[in-house]
Amino acid sequence: MGDTGCVHFASYVKEYGYDSYSVVHAYFSACISKEARRRKALSCLCYKCGSSGPQLYSCLHCIYFACKGAHINEHYKHTKHYMALELCYGMLYCYQCRDFIYHSKCQAIAERHLRREARSLDKSLSWRPWSPSRLEIELLLKNPKRRHVTALTSIGLRGLLNLGSTCFMNCIVQALIHTPLLRDYFLAELHECTTKTAAKCLVCEVSRLFQEFYSGARGPLSLHRLLHLIWNHARHLAGYEQQDAHEFFIATLDVLHRHCKISMTELAANAAAAAAAAAAAAAAANDKSKPSQPNAHQPSQNAHAGTNYLSQQASSQQESLPLLPQTGSNALAMSTTASPAATTGTTTATSTTNSGQSQPPDPNPTQCNCIIDQIFTGGLQSDVVCQACKGVSTTIDPFWDISLDLGESSNGQGGYGGPPKSLIDCLERFTRAEHLGSSAKIKCNTCNSYQESTKQLSMRTLPIVASFHLKRFEHSSLIDKKISTFISFPAELDMTPFMSQKKSDQQQQSSHLSPSSPNFAGGGANGSSASSMTGTANVVTTSTRLHNDDSRNQSYQNEGSDTADFRYSLYAVINHVGTLDAGHYTAYVRHQKDIWVKCDDHIITTATLKQVLDSEGYLLFYHKKILEYE
Repeated sequence: MGDTGCVHFASYVKEYGYDSYSVVHAYFSACISKEARRRKALSCLCYKCGSSGPQLYSCLHCIYFACKGAHINEHYKHTKHYMALELCYGMLYCYQCRDFIYHSKCQAIAERHLRREARSLDKSLSWRPWSPSRLEIELLLKNPKRRHVTALTSIGLRGLLNLGSTCFMNCIVQALIHTPLLRDYFLAELHECTTKTAAKCLVCEVSRLFQEFYSGARGPLSLHRLLHLIWNHARHLAGYEQQDAHEFFIATLDVLHRHCKISMTELAANAAAAAAAAAAAAAAANDKSKPSQPNAHQPSQNAHAGTNYLSQQASSQQESLPLLPQTGSNALAMSTTASPAATTGTTTATSTTNSGQSQPPDPNPTQCNCIIDQIFTGGLQSDVVCQACKGVSTTIDPFWDISLDLGESSNGQGGYGGPPKSLIDCLERFTRAEHLGSSAKIKCNTCNSYQESTKQLSMRTLPIVASFHLKRFEHSSLIDKKISTFISFPAELDMTPFMSQKKSDQQQQSSHLSPSSPNFAGGGANGSSASSMTGTANVVTTSTRLHNDDSRNQSYQNEGSDTADFRYSLYAVINHVGTLDAGHYTAYVRHQKDIWVKCDDHIITTATLKQVLDSEGYLLFYHKKILEYE
């Protein structure tokens, strides 16, 4: 095949066009509709042996089906029909080139058919390999000299100057820079901002930092512009005194989220204004071109009505990407939810339809498509069970990270009174049912009275990046102290046991074994919390019966299915050494696969995985190993 593609296919297109390819691919490869699947089942059989596979080819000259190998080769020898379509993967094959060939227009047709197939079957699109756009091809041709990333490359590694107790900021920036999807987003320059707000936009500054990190330079960077923007938008962090790295992380995500929304809103408004101006200009041009007859405008109106109808039909068929939870329409301020006992009175509600029937909770009560929410936002489910009627009130809150308590449990029943020793221990205690007691009774809508209850937290949806905050700093009216207990954490983490579906299955099993005596393990989620968005405490609530879980199982179908993968891989760890009064933050980040580095302000040194796992650990960042394509 030459540089311009297959010359034989070019001559085929000149004679036959693309219709044959489009029809065969739509009905016998992609199967874009129920009718297409029916036709394939009835007609797509080898004309030689009558079998349906395992791999069939279709001649594009005469629509002849035959098995791979002798049968389709025999057809080519007798007819000299040289173009065929492999039906399993939809690939073009040229018998004169004796190879599979690529054609951009056919690829575009195939992608349209695959999208229609996905909509017809109500499924997600299958994974497709990356292919460069026209703009990317032009950039690659203009820049033939490109850096080759090797195992020992330092591209992406830059030290950060300490501007006066700003090690907390340096560590968070290093963790964000080494977040894979965030890196891909900013290096692809996908963020768009208006010139009006670019100077004050934190997202633009972070985008500039990514360009600096991956420029190939090795000198340390100064984050004075980033620090100034954070001071302006998060006043409680202003000043040169030492700040908490976790608080800075949440504040940074909050500001990035708000600025992403602002830029998206302004760009949408500008596009709408431009479209309105174009429509007004077109309408004015139509008015000038109209004849002066009194009835001449009537056909014009009908024509416009038909055009509007067609445009509505076309727009209704356009694809829409699933969006991730949003924190609300107002500006976000981060808060930390209290223990279950403290919040029980505010999280019990009922969501019903006009007919009075309870509805299953929506896993995505609000929607936002900014890059921050796509990567960091998950859904935390809270189930409050009335001990009298076994009714369940479910609340789903969005979160950016999970704060895990390291102190001793308030209730030592079941042997869980001691402090946790590992991240798994912390998560088990966080998701364990907690008896709220007689001092924190809730009003049950079914019983219509205040009753004792239990509360259990679980993960309804997990973000791409799961971040965990080990609460090492204790502040009380008597004393402030740091908990330096070693908490082990794994390099590979499976979050399946902590998902809502898994907890629901365990509850059903335990209810069948001992339905009259619910098991209350000590700590529950006591002292642990999730960083969530203010104003969304009661995002979604529903009341159901513990022994009637049909609606809940239906709502869990997508998030907790057996095919979902909840395995995570560690890629960044932030440590705090020293005391509350005199401490210092450092970070370990995974630079490449199996290659770790230690970031201590402007000093970057290599590290081993053992050093990472033996560190104290304050903030832990895990990245999902397998991403589901939407």
